[in-house]
Amino acid sequence: MASSQAKISAPNDVSLRSLIKSGVSKRTDFPLRPSAMALLVIDIQHELTKIDEGSNAYKDAVSFPQMITNTKRLVEAVRTNRCNQDWDQGSEIIFTYLESLTENSRDVSLDYKLSGPLANLPSPVNPATFIPGIAPISGIEISLPKTSCSVFQSTNLDYILRNSVGGLRPIDDQCVESAVRDAADLGYLVTVIEDACGANSEDAHLKGLHGMKGFARRVKTEQVLRELSGANNGASATKNDGRRLPRDPIDNTSSAILTGSHVISIPKPSEHPNNKDQGSQVAILRSLRAAGVKFLRYAIVDAYNTIRCKAVPLPCTMQLLASRTQRNSSASSGTPLDNPTSIAEVCFAGLPTHADVLVPSSNLSARNVLTLKPDLESLRVLPYAPRTAMIMCTAHDQLTNELSPLCTRGLLKRVLHEASQGMGLELCVGAELEFQLFYSDAKCGFPQPVDATTFANAVTLNEREDFISAVYDQLGEQDIPIELIHAESGPGQLEVVLRYSNNAVQLADYVVLARETISACAKKYGMKALFLPKTSSTTAGNGLHLHFSFRDVRSSSDNSFSDSTQTTGISRRGESFIEGILDHLPSLLSFSLPTNNSFRRIGPGCWTGSALGWSTEDKEVPVRVCLDLITQEATNVELKLCDATANIYLELAMILAAGMEGIKKGRKLRPMATDATSEPLPQSLQESLDLLKNDEFLLSILGPELSTAYIAVRESEAKNEKSLEEEVMDAFHKA
Repeated sequence: MASSQAKISAPNDVSLRSLIKSGVSKRTDFPLRPSAMALLVIDIQHELTKIDEGSNAYKDAVSFPQMITNTKRLVEAVRTNRCNQDWDQGSEIIFTYLESLTENSRDVSLDYKLSGPLANLPSPVNPATFIPGIAPISGIEISLPKTSCSVFQSTNLDYILRNSVGGLRPIDDQCVESAVRDAADLGYLVTVIEDACGANSEDAHLKGLHGMKGFARRVKTEQVLRELSGANNGASATKNDGRRLPRDPIDNTSSAILTGSHVISIPKPSEHPNNKDQGSQVAILRSLRAAGVKFLRYAIVDAYNTIRCKAVPLPCTMQLLASRTQRNSSASSGTPLDNPTSIAEVCFAGLPTHADVLVPSSNLSARNVLTLKPDLESLRVLPYAPRTAMIMCTAHDQLTNELSPLCTRGLLKRVLHEASQGMGLELCVGAELEFQLFYSDAKCGFPQPVDATTFANAVTLNEREDFISAVYDQLGEQDIPIELIHAESGPGQLEVVLRYSNNAVQLADYVVLARETISACAKKYGMKALFLPKTSSTTAGNGLHLHFSFRDVRSSSDNSFSDSTQTTGISRRGESFIEGILDHLPSLLSFSLPTNNSFRRIGPGCWTGSALGWSTEDKEVPVRVCLDLITQEATNVELKLCDATANIYLELAMILAAGMEGIKKGRKLRPMATDATSEPLPQSLQESLDLLKNDEFLLSILGPELSTAYIAVRESEAKNEKSLEEEVMDAFHKA
């Protein structure tokens, strides 16, 4: 099964119960108490956790090695802690393992009897064997055989815990998940150790963790070791009276092999992934073919906001699927339509926006190739190119299949995972997309806006109604919800407001798809849509304002950003989120205003904010708290220093990470901005990049590969200065 840690403080622990306030206390309020906990190691035995050293499968290459390594560390730490206590005190380690009580396994559970190989467990004649370093010490540590998924139902574990200490430690998949739920129901405080577990696939691992989030505190091995170290104080594994704990016995008992695939758990027939995934692949491809689709476009957005894609003819995709199915290849498992094409690694972060010319200091080359793994939720038939469907992808190492550190869509997913699983927060995002409509003027030879109207003017809406209607219809066909469309302050300028979303990756996809749809529709009506931040030195520019809030997943409230009892109307975590953004804003501008042209748009009187600060409903500050039109309660915070030249995935990842750091550190929100107290913000891309080089937190989020490449390429672009007229012409020709 899987190993894990769970802090269980037993139900009869009066001192602990006295600390719990009903409806107020959270699991995260109670770190591990070494004197009142047990480490429960579930089903880590040779029969279930053998590793195929030559395999690249997730369980063999990632899951099981990580599980075994971290479980050994945890076992050693708990043993050390116990040795430093009185012999009868300290943390317990309890091992459970699959082994029947009868030779023919007739006593195993009905579920196991119906689960193929699990119907024949190790037995007294052919006993279970443990892994060195994760084996019980005879006479000192408790070991319990079990014959069903639930350790509480098939052993006397609850009785043992109540009569020794209050403790536990489970983690994912069916047996461990049931143990966590049962322990929580019985009144134990459970801590799940996320990286001390094993599962057949990353998807199964994440689903198992998700299923336990309401029943346990979830942490990493390092945090448990830190919590235990407070009781150890660096002492060796020697008992106070001089006795040393015996080392793990070398178990020479023969191994009883349950199945040739050495799985952790056998999925039920209805959950078997291969047939289901193959069937869904066929269904998707046939549906696309019936809709007249000829090409499936696999797309990514590189670090500098260039959409890069390859179109695979649908018949080729179907032939590839058929050949995989006939071979019963392992390549046919996993996400449908996986890895039909690839793109050179350098294309993700080593090429500037103006040309496919490698920037040497990016430390990237064309030697490595990344495969594209599609996200089915993003699949859309393109209304402006109806014979093509497009699907957004993440980038993975061709050899290991690991997510590439250069993949910005993957980076955003990782940030959101930490918010959800590590902090219990669901981050919500909204976007306001501004652009200008231009046409080619043969007389002057320079692109001209289609009108000269001002903010919220009806002229643009009237004269461009066919275009606006086409944009609305085509976005609707792609299930991209629109809240509002209106004329903005610049000539020929419109704003499209995308509906607020609790799925930041999906919202980022919407921004990318909306930009493509608007551009295509504009061309159809003899115009070009420019998202360039500044097209004229005398008129308003184009931004992409972003709105943020969050929800506590453990709360019934829809919005944890607001708190009417606070003087600011913002919750304490909301204030810390804002302060986290403000603290890193000078460096964040290198992601949200990533071009020389971006900095032409900002300044006093531009309604963007040009000095560091925040306020409520003030359009002249960069960070603006927005109020509900009816209740006048604070609903979200808007960052105005953003535009559409940014990679939306990377931009969101960095902004959200900064806000999350503010929450984790409990940062106190500075006073509202005034002219006297506001600090100036960077005035150029290079100035912001220089500050980024010294922002250790943001660099840690980027990682060394992406940070090196990003700074190198953006610096090369910062040096490539052009006049405003040249920038407008370039944008017009590329639109």
